[in-house]
Amino acid sequence: MKKTAIFITLVLTALTSDLIAQKRPPKEKDKQTRENAVDQKEEQRRQKESQYLEHREHLEDLQTKETKKRMKKNLKKAQKHSQGKSVPWHKRLFRKRKF
Repeated sequence: MKKTAIFITLVLTALTSDLIAQKRPPKEKDKQTRENAVDQKEEQRRQKESQYLEHREHLEDLQTKETKKRMKKNLKKAQKHSQGKSVPWHKRLFRKRKF
C-alpha cells in the first residue's frame, strides 16, 4: 500500500512538472513596435484626410453656382492686387529701406 502510494505520488509529480514546463507565456497581441506606431500614424493621417475631403465636398455642395462664381472672381481680384506683395503692409511700412 505504501509502495503504491509513493509510486502514484511520484508519477503525478512527474506529470505535473511536464505540464508546467510546456506552458507558454501568452502572446502579446498589442505590443507596441516602431512599425506598428508608423502604421497607426499613417492610418490616422489617412482618416483625417478623408474626413477633411468629405467635409470640403459637403461645403462645396451647399454653395450655389453664383456663390462659386463670386468667390472665384474675388480670389482673382485679390491675387491681382497683391501681386509682388508677399510681405504684409505693416512690415513693409516699418522696415529699414536699402538705399
